[in-house]
Amino acid sequence: MHNINLINSKDIRVFKETPFTQRSVRIPANFTGKHFVTIIALNNAYEPSEAVCSDGITRDLSPPEIRNLTLQNGAWSETIACSGKDVFLLDTYLRKVKLQRSASCQKLCSLESSSADIVDLIPINPKNNSDEVSQFYCKTFPVYKNNTIIYLPNDHLYIQWDVVETGSQVDDFYVGIGWDSTEYDSPTIPYVSTNKKTHFKKRHDAIGSNELFYAFLKVVNKAGKENIYSFGPLLIDETPPLHNSLPRVVLENESIVFGWQNTTFYDEEQTEPIDQIFFQIG
Repeated sequence: MHNINLINSKDIRVFKETPFTQRSVRIPANFTGKHFVTIIALNNAYEPSEAVCSDGITRDLSPPEIRNLTLQNGAWSETIACSGKDVFLLDTYLRKVKLQRSASCQKLCSLESSSADIVDLIPINPKNNSDEVSQFYCKTFPVYKNNTIIYLPNDHLYIQWDVVETGSQVDDFYVGIGWDSTEYDSPTIPYVSTNKKTHFKKRHDAIGSNELFYAFLKVVNKAGKENIYSFGPLLIDETPPLHNSLPRVVLENESIVFGWQNTTFYDEEQTEPIDQIFFQIG
């Protein structure tokens, strides 16, 4: 007779002895990390069979995270984001530029703080990141708000992202569309799978050019843990800016002066003031 002492083995976390007629066993999932299940059958003479092991079971308590979100052709007004000790310029094209923590930036961030998830935007390295440049940005632009509108030139929604998953593997990504930021559990346009692709491209004919909406990105891992990220509010702006009068042109000494009122240029779809005006002489 073989002397089998499985109970006293230091490597065994859980030991179960079951009758031959039983086809399953339930064990508590109170461990972390990767564990293996081994099954041995004993005959009436207590002779063991060869051990059969599983590929491994990982108990993952942490959901995956999304990084470097990008929205093709999306644009918004430049703002400042404060996240802990870091200060960022959120540029026109939804990218983050890390700034020096200058005196004006410290003052701005001490008064107001930004949503931490905004730092998931794709980072870029500034060409000039001096203290003077940071001073100028923090004195010029306001702090980012969750209701800062992102403008799209059409209803083609193309989102890309990176994922961080240190435990189990990613099971899938899902994207949904809602008319309110609270619709993340059940969006008006339901979640659709990206088939594990880290990008989503679709044309949504149901969205009008005068409707604010939100895009929701949900990532789920093999352990069933999930994270949901909100992107918005977004507004489709398909028409160019208009003008209600021609700029005034006068000659002062040896200079040509172009002048216009604040209301000369406007956009019927855009809810914020015109961001930039360019001119040329030809």
